[in-house]
Amino acid sequence: MSYITLKTKQQEFIRNLYSGIVQDSENEGVEVTILDSYPRQYLKMMSGKYCDMTWAPAWIVKDQSRANGNGSYSLPELKDYHEMSGEGEVDENEPAVVTAEEEMAV
Repeated sequence: MSYITLKTKQQEFIRNLYSGIVQDSENEGVEVTILDSYPRQYLKMMSGKYCDMTWAPAWIVKDQSRANGNGSYSLPELKDYHEMSGEGEVDENEPAVVTAEEEMAV
């Protein structure tokens, strides 16, 4: 799964989620970390806060290939989007770290 293969609305969700993660981290004064997977509750909260959605998108939570157990879902498109921003390679074994200034350049 990659960012460029997503449909337009799915790409919009990934961009908004990414921006929300950066904004929340900036507000809390912590480094931005892009994880391999996110809990359903976190996706629901961020969907409401930054994507004008009541629930986490069905294309994520209904896709069994994304399920990591315990209600967490894989979102490789976030790391892919980070790589596309020109900030370099992301080690699949390490979380991607992005500064607020890097996000503003996207």
